[in-house]
Amino acid sequence: MNAKLADAIRQVTARVQKEIESGNRSRMIDADDLVEILLSIADRLDPPFKTNVCPKCGEFDREKLAWQDDGQIYCGTCGTTY
Repeated sequence: MNAKLADAIRQVTARVQKEIESGNRSRMIDADDLVEILLSIADRLDPPFKTNVCPKCGEFDREKLAWQDDGQIYCGTCGTTY
């Protein structure tokens, strides 16, 4: 379980760092940001919508997953179609 927790923290941290670098998130953190980050970690460990999790990278954010006309799902995080 420790490795799974560490991986979830690393994934969320990398995503937050990417958002900071792109200018979409401030380097200043407030309580709302902390809650969002902690919920993201919890969602990585136990996704709320387990049926729509990318089999390659584990992405489940509906904004990163695109449902295609043929019924498959495209993952915007890793590029996998499943």
